[in-house]
Amino acid sequence: MSPKIEFGRSEAQLLASTWWIFLVAGIVSLVFGAIILSVDWGVESLAAFIGTLFIIQGVAWLITRPLDGGDRTTNVVAGLLGAAAGIALLVWPDAGLYTLAAFVGIWIVLSGAVHVVGAIVNRHAPHWWIVLVLGLIEIPIGMWALRRPGLTLAVIITLTGVWAIVTGVWQCLIAFELRNLPRRLRPA
Repeated sequence: MSPKIEFGRSEAQLLASTWWIFLVAGIVSLVFGAIILSVDWGVESLAAFIGTLFIIQGVAWLITRPLDGGDRTTNVVAGLLGAAAGIALLVWPDAGLYTLAAFVGIWIVLSGAVHVVGAIVNRHAPHWWIVLVLGLIEIPIGMWALRRPGLTLAVIITLTGVWAIVTGVWQCLIAFELRNLPRRLRPA
């Protein structure tokens, strides 16, 4: 059995230094989600737009520390996978609706799984349950996309737009929580 990791002021200060990255990524995700839901897309243009969103989200994962204050390996791997999926969609935008649905579904499921596992393993971290809630929202959304091979473009647009907005709201909330975290951990 591994020893319990304590989450202290030094970890909180390290996380707090990156709060603005979460805020920028959240705002970008909110804007992308709103644009995705409001534009009349074709498969190729939607794939390119979602590819750009995946790259931005992947870079955000790459440059931020895990919210539990632990090892960065998971963030680096998730960031590289997200950026690679985004690049693949940009390079291959005419792959078709099935491929686009698979990229979106797999990314959302993997993101949700990382959030759920990270939250459960790191229950000692402040506000771990917020990360758990996001993961529990992402997994069913991604699974639904993956089990519907006959998705229409309208469904992919709605699914991706809603996911981008939920993720953006979460990132903005986390940003402000991180910014205030060291202050809350100061001794009374």
